[in-house]
Amino acid sequence: DQSVNREGSVLEYSRLKDMTIQAWSPFQKGFFGGPFLGDMEQYGELNKTIDRIAKKYEVTNTAIAVAWITRHPANIQVILGTTNPQRIKDACRGSDILLTRDEWYEIYQSSGKILP
Repeated sequence: DQSVNREGSVLEYSRLKDMTIQAWSPFQKGFFGGPFLGDMEQYGELNKTIDRIAKKYEVTNTAIAVAWITRHPANIQVILGTTNPQRIKDACRGSDILLTRDEWYEIYQSSGKILP
């Protein structure tokens, strides 16, 4: 199960063809589910990890979530679905944070994913 290709090689293909991937509303947990950030009931471990790393960098959880996406080697662009000026500022701060490799994988694993 760990070796299953879950996204159809889109990331690999886009990197080979020098295409940019955009993550639209990446903090949503489904179309109508709302954001996963702050949802301790369903995403408790993930939120605890993000919050702890956010404290280290003195930023919000939104900034760390953006930093996680933009740290990916595919150079993914984040497209927020918000008009809230503070949330936009928080997200922009994430662009300036370079998570360590350990932090990136810690967030990945705290979401319930298993490393291959």
